[in-house]
Amino acid sequence: MTAASADLAPWRPSLPRPTGRDALAGLSVALVLVPQSLAYAVLAGMPPATGLAVGAVATLAAAPFVSSPYLQTGPVAITALLTFGGLAGIAEPTTPTYVGLAALLALLVGLVRLVIGVTRAGALAYLMSQPVLAGFTPAAALVIGISQLPAMLGVEADGRGPVRTLPAVVDVGAWDGTTIALAALTVVVMLGTRRLHRLFPSVLAAVILGLVVAAAIGFEGAVVGDIPSALPHLDLGLPWGDLPALAVPALVIALVGFAEPAAIARTYAQQTRTRWDADREFFGQGMANV
Repeated sequence: MTAASADLAPWRPSLPRPTGRDALAGLSVALVLVPQSLAYAVLAGMPPATGLAVGAVATLAAAPFVSSPYLQTGPVAITALLTFGGLAGIAEPTTPTYVGLAALLALLVGLVRLVIGVTRAGALAYLMSQPVLAGFTPAAALVIGISQLPAMLGVEADGRGPVRTLPAVVDVGAWDGTTIALAALTVVVMLGTRRLHRLFPSVLAAVILGLVVAAAIGFEGAVVGDIPSALPHLDLGLPWGDLPALAVPALVIALVGFAEPAAIARTYAQQTRTRWDADREFFGQGMANV
């Protein structure tokens, strides 16, 4: 292999021959990706159905370029939270204006990651302070957990974020017993089934059981609603005039959103003594965003 062809190798699609275990893993991830995509779309302030389309298309776009077998391309809580934080002050969540801004933000994040990958600047992922990431991740989990309390208690919050959510949460008289019981059952199943085997699909089991119980008791609480069966309409009429306002959020999401999976890939690579390529991963995630 010449030096020139070696330089181009990371950007050449290369898919290994699939096995039966790969098919089972792919099916498991796909089934879990459905509720995950819906939930994280809501967390990002987007209509739930957009999560399904993005989750499928982004995974297909990134798959040929990834270098680590331990990373799955899909929606993550930190990226969803950063997206909401970057856009909530500009537009009202779930509105067409907000959706357009989110699409433009995703495009910018993708372009930043593509540039980092092509210029072989993936080492930036190693420069982020681990204590900062270690503090950011549980803090994000705390904010996400508080944001989901109204849905778990069956109450309506006037706004998003911990401060605006808490007044509705502490109104005990508005709590819905059926919703709380269903949420508690979900948590118990997710935590309890992990004792069966560390690879048991606890999230999938909780979703299926929740659907069965909700149908059996005729649950009438808040639901996602009908999911459009038609393919989404593609439109490049994005709010280009808002590019300056999205530049900083795009840079933050491109780097911070990549730091956590990079740490995971690096850890597994060290344990299994295999190689992974940060530049190639940046390029693959950039393709997913675009």
